[in-house]
Amino acid sequence: GHADEKRFRHRRRDRIWIAAADAGRRRLRRTSEAGADVGIDLQKPGWLSDGAVLDDDGTRILTVARLPEEVMIVTLSETDILAAFRVGHALGNRHAPCELRGREVIVPVTETPELTARPLLAHNIDPAHIRFARIPFAADARLSARGPGTIIRRTGRVIITTTITQND
Repeated sequence: GHADEKRFRHRRRDRIWIAAADAGRRRLRRTSEAGADVGIDLQKPGWLSDGAVLDDDGTRILTVARLPEEVMIVTLSETDILAAFRVGHALGNRHAPCELRGREVIVPVTETPELTARPLLAHNIDPAHIRFARIPFAADARLSARGPGTIIRRTGRVIITTTITQND
């Protein structure tokens, strides 16, 4: 489920911060904001989106919180099909992960902003359509924790496991 669902309204929230690079990992270990040592082991690959509920003990929910990271945002014109093709070619040629939000293509900056923008500029994309920001990348993808898996919480010497079920 998602933390914004009505059934979770009165629960305390404990968050696990996850970067985009780790959101698609099947196995992951993090410490929650409350200090819980958490291991995530999904049986199938999935995507841990912002607000995904990983565990619910009836009083507290354990949720995914996505870290802001530097991204390049390219704003496309509704009518310039050639520019859209050039952006797709430049990003695809580099195998760059990208997200489409409306008319914006969002790409994580993996090196420097200048190096990330270079292929677009080489394909004559107007620099006025390129900007950089710090936001969570691909945080709203609703593939959250697909399929069953296990959450492992360790408190001292006790390990508690919880099965993740598909609630979409």
